Amino acid sequence: MSLPDWFILQSPPDIDIDVSQWKQLAWGRVKLLEQLPQNPSQVIRDHFPLYDDTLNQIYHDYRLGAYLLRLVAATNRRLEAWLIESEGDLFERLYFDRTSLDQKRGIFENLFGSGKVMEYEEFKYKMDERHNEKLAELYHQFHSTRGRGTSDFLICVHFSQVPWMVSNRRGYLRKGWVVSNEVSFRGSLKKAFENRLQEEVEKAQDLLGINESIDQIVQEIEQNLAKHTQIRSQFSSTEFEGKNLQSHPEIFPPCMIYLFSEFEKTGRLIHGHRLQLGFFLKKIGMSVDDQLHYWFEKSVDNLNITYAEFQRTAGYQIRHLYGLEGGKKDYDVPKCSTIATSYFCPFVHLDPAILLEFLSNNYLTHKKSVTPSRNQLEKIISSSSRDPTLACKDYFPFIYGKTLYRKIVHPLQWARYASKFEGLMVEQDESNSSKNNEAETNQ
Repeated sequence: MSLPDWFILQSPPDIDIDVSQWKQLAWGRVKLLEQLPQNPSQVIRDHFPLYDDTLNQIYHDYRLGAYLLRLVAATNRRLEAWLIESEGDLFERLYFDRTSLDQKRGIFENLFGSGKVMEYEEFKYKMDERHNEKLAELYHQFHSTRGRGTSDFLICVHFSQVPWMVSNRRGYLRKGWVVSNEVSFRGSLKKAFENRLQEEVEKAQDLLGINESIDQIVQEIEQNLAKHTQIRSQFSSTEFEGKNLQSHPEIFPPCMIYLFSEFEKTGRLIHGHRLQLGFFLKKIGMSVDDQLHYWFEKSVDNLNITYAEFQRTAGYQIRHLYGLEGGKKDYDVPKCSTIATSYFCPFVHLDPAILLEFLSNNYLTHKKSVTPSRNQLEKIISSSSRDPTLACKDYFPFIYGKTLYRKIVHPLQWARYASKFEGLMVEQDESNSSKNNEAETNQ
């Protein structure tokens, strides 16, 4: 099985080139990654045209630029996080738009590991499942609903490589393997890519301190990139500071309102869910002291301890969110693509029946909400299997009576629109984003 030329996690490219040229290639890669969120389809068309053998050198240069950026990221944790997230998004687009059937199978094996992936027929014979009626039913159901011209296929992945699919019963679990159509694995595939890229960044640290000219160029790019105005997400600004929007859960996106409601009802959330909600509460204006008191007072785990004891234990994690402990990093709220693969998204992680109930009841007491029909909700849920951000976009009008013309790609994007429609954002606070909002919403 072959790997596509754009796939950067191949053997290290030949780096016997002029250092100044390498610097240009790295900045070219930065510009490509920065343009991607603004217009991903256009970026793919411009930089990765279809079926052109003359692109071999261009792809080689892209991989060289990506390789140097890994060296740069090895010196700066914030740049590392940005690089992994940005390259993950590009991987997702290129896998979907610029990858043949054989190359997709190659990527599965490369990312999940040799011996951890089998095709349907191989699994059926190797695991002696030729007479498994459930497996045969899955095969016929897949082919009966498979659209004409689609490149989707059935594939089997060892359960150890896709833990969230196992825990959420996504696919058919048999003899330690998950059997499903290729589309179902895309979130896990992206996560595996990002994990591998992080490993490559860590390995890159060993390559520094060997060649003085390379070290100099890495240091120069790191300093310039760290100052770069677009290195932070467009949704990581301080626009919500002082707003105290934590007292207005009606502006929370579905993922956050679900976690918020669960914690309010039960007093418990698992660690990853606490982080996700904590990041969000911080960015919508909740101070570190307010968060400390909130988690202390609401969590059932704190019933038998004093606030001083809580400060010394669980309080460390909350201060860590604000960059006051540990590596002193001021964490941003993860964007939707990261939440879908690494945190909690109701459109990805809830069973369809539970999701339907949640969407039906979630905002019905909201003053502007319109009760969607079951058919409308099922249509939203169906779209979520292709892209959870589309589901959020389609669900938004039922809550606020306003239509969005772009996908929701970040929780703070939902909060920004909702706050505006709820009259919680004064005009001067929106001076930097009002033009975008006007273009993206139906006034």
